[in-house]
Amino acid sequence: MGTAEFFHRRDGGKANTTCPMPSYLTPDASKTFVGDFTFHHFNMILSGACTGITCLVIFMVMARHAMHLSNSNQQLKIMRIATLFPLYTIYSLLSVCFPNAYVYLTGWTKVFQGVALYWFLMLLCDFVVPKDQHRAEFFASLRIPKRFSTTKTTDGLSWLKSTWFFVLQYPIVTFILAIAQSITQAQGLYCLQGKKVYFAHLWITIIGIISLAMAMINILRFHGNLKSYMEEHKPMMKLLAFKMIVGLEFLEQIIFIILDSTGTLKPSATLSYADTIIGIPTLIICLQVVPFAFLFYYAYSIKPYTTLNVKCTSNLQYFAVVDSETGSPRVNRYQGGPLGIYAWLALFNPGEFFRDVKSTFNMFRDSKMEKMETGMGLDSRM
Repeated sequence: MGTAEFFHRRDGGKANTTCPMPSYLTPDASKTFVGDFTFHHFNMILSGACTGITCLVIFMVMARHAMHLSNSNQQLKIMRIATLFPLYTIYSLLSVCFPNAYVYLTGWTKVFQGVALYWFLMLLCDFVVPKDQHRAEFFASLRIPKRFSTTKTTDGLSWLKSTWFFVLQYPIVTFILAIAQSITQAQGLYCLQGKKVYFAHLWITIIGIISLAMAMINILRFHGNLKSYMEEHKPMMKLLAFKMIVGLEFLEQIIFIILDSTGTLKPSATLSYADTIIGIPTLIICLQVVPFAFLFYYAYSIKPYTTLNVKCTSNLQYFAVVDSETGSPRVNRYQGGPLGIYAWLALFNPGEFFRDVKSTFNMFRDSKMEKMETGMGLDSRM
């Protein structure tokens, strides 16, 4: 059975599967909302202002890290996580301005979330084990309690591999779903307001929720098992700084479904159909991202990477670290280059994501091969 045939099935041969929402959305209502502005124009202005504030705050965070790049492993990951905010709000603003493009745009915001969540996991790994070459050895020495068991344990490296896989699947799944969402929308099979099994919206939503749940459960379990190794970094605050946005959006989706099903929120002279199903929800997203951008500025402060700068150096292009052997400060130059140009170039290199995935996969593969060789060596001696 083909895709189109599946989604165009009739319920028992009786029910019409035509999408209940209009095929083309007209955003302007018949009456003005504030002064001479319709709600759509007012929404564009307010959402645009919020997007501008968010982008400015996040750019400040990223610029400060780029120009004070003393720990490239951690700070570049912070910059990559930070890109979620401007991309999220810009896509939301575009959805407000062009409601008919909403379905094509909203799927890609989930991809950004997935990539940011992956970088967050790798940032936590950096907090636990700063040196990549020591990571396999450290996790192999751990014994992690098995899920739903207080007595049984598993080795830490196998547990890390499982955690890594369940987090990595989220950006991969959301990427596939974003493509599927665009294709089914173009074919008239998606239906944003469709809750029936013959609309792709239901299945894409369910798969996305399951994928997100698996990723988040494993992230929280990683934090719970290893929080003693990274308390100084306040990882939970860092997670909440960008994942609460997603949590709130999910809660708001439920609220709007209830409002829509009860008829509480419906088109009127001042609110068009596009305003009720797209305009208001995206406006709320743009508004709530602003305080989280300031929280992100605080949670991912530059201070841990420049603590000794003022005390030990007079040139802001340099920072000082305490030598572990002598106990005296050692002055180093920041790695970002003029205005952090090297950090910006690394940030906008999409190959870094695949390079990190490949290097982590190689770490697990090499550790497994080393373990097998060690076991074979023991057997030969016996």
